[in-house]
Amino acid sequence: MSILWAKMVENLADVKRAVSDGFDRFQPTIEFLMTSGEEFRKQGVVIPEVCSSPLPPDARVTQMGFNIYVWTEYLKKAVRSAAAQGCEKLTWSDGRARILPLEGDVSLVKEQVLQFLYLLCEIAENFGITVLVEPLGPRRTNFLNSMEEMADFLPLVGKENLSSMISLRELSEIGLKTEEFERYARLITHVQMENPLVQDGRRLAPRRNDSYDYVPFLRALRRIGYKMLITLPEDADVDSLEYCRELWDAADEAT
Repeated sequence: MSILWAKMVENLADVKRAVSDGFDRFQPTIEFLMTSGEEFRKQGVVIPEVCSSPLPPDARVTQMGFNIYVWTEYLKKAVRSAAAQGCEKLTWSDGRARILPLEGDVSLVKEQVLQFLYLLCEIAENFGITVLVEPLGPRRTNFLNSMEEMADFLPLVGKENLSSMISLRELSEIGLKTEEFERYARLITHVQMENPLVQDGRRLAPRRNDSYDYVPFLRALRRIGYKMLITLPEDADVDSLEYCRELWDAADEAT
């Protein structure tokens, strides 16, 4: 069962390194595509099958004053830029953008998140793009902190092109065990893989000497028949890519 490997990128130089290191894909932010998409398109580099961050870093969907209609034109432009480069999935993993207020009625704020996702999916649907919301631990947000919450909330949006994803570094925080992957297999439509021992906000790629056993995680993905993309962090290089490919093969031998 083949897997494509991607790398998170922040600039054109990262894209070039990803190509030279042998990555199959790269995962850029929407903002990067909007500003630099034409540059790498001319160079014929691999396509960004999965893109991230549909909103600017300072945008807060749950903040008073966030006007969904004001953001409509921005989202249309952003998604159009992503689609033009070959993007098929758009991840929303910014926990700060969905932090609920600690006091008062949060039902209206949750409704605002629902409306935002509906609008984003509506726009993305026109380009055949699926929107993926990542469950995040309490260190990063206080809303949608588990796969169970995702399974309950996402259907309320009422869009077929809405799903979820997982990151290895978040599994412990969201309380998701590898033996539960089968239960949520339909929501695991994208995977990001990093060293989960690093919990200071950084994403670091798996390394041979980092003392973490990645095989159980990859074995669980194999068991649910996962055969899509696995994205590594920005610091990933040819060595970490080779190591991860070896781990994937080892997980097959361990099943």
